[in-house]
Amino acid sequence: MNQNDLRYIKTEDLIKQAFLSCASEYDIQDVHIKDICAKARISRNAFYSHYENKYQVLEQICRETEERMLNELNPEIIKKLSNNTMYSTSEWCINMIYDNQDLFRILARCSEASLRRMIHSIFIKSTLASLYDNTDEIQNDLVLQMSESFITDALTAMILLWLKNPDRISKDQLTDFLYEIAKGPIEVFYRKLDESKSVRRKKITAS
Repeated sequence: MNQNDLRYIKTEDLIKQAFLSCASEYDIQDVHIKDICAKARISRNAFYSHYENKYQVLEQICRETEERMLNELNPEIIKKLSNNTMYSTSEWCINMIYDNQDLFRILARCSEASLRRMIHSIFIKSTLASLYDNTDEIQNDLVLQMSESFITDALTAMILLWLKNPDRISKDQLTDFLYEIAKGPIEVFYRKLDESKSVRRKKITAS
């Protein structure tokens, strides 16, 4: 069937919503194709015409979530980040997580490794690419690599803990704490980036 066909798109959406519903109730190893099909009210053949297994559904949801959130990284936000990189990045990150917390909670239950890759891609890699040129060169500098990995792991661990205890700290408190606890490592990271001979800070102008 043509992937642009409305029936195909509707079935695709039903599968993803059914997967999320199942994954919100059970660990991913206990989510079965038959359960997804039952919730989506489709046949197993219909499921397998879209996906080979449940993990492909998870990958697709992660990919679409990442794309949707990256669309929020618009020129206005990039300008704000360039003017006040550390606090603005913390604020943007927490706002995105807070507004999508139910989805992130389900994705964390499914695969913390997948969640880490998303966090790195959205809040580290893409943010850096909006502020610097030649960010691929980070992979050729061990100090920059270690700094990037440290910040990604710390942010992931913090978000995972908050997702399990969302009512114990407000969004503003979380933003302030993230800024406070990450300020030192991020300052070091950006200083090393600015010292790099291959990575260059972009000149961001007002739109």
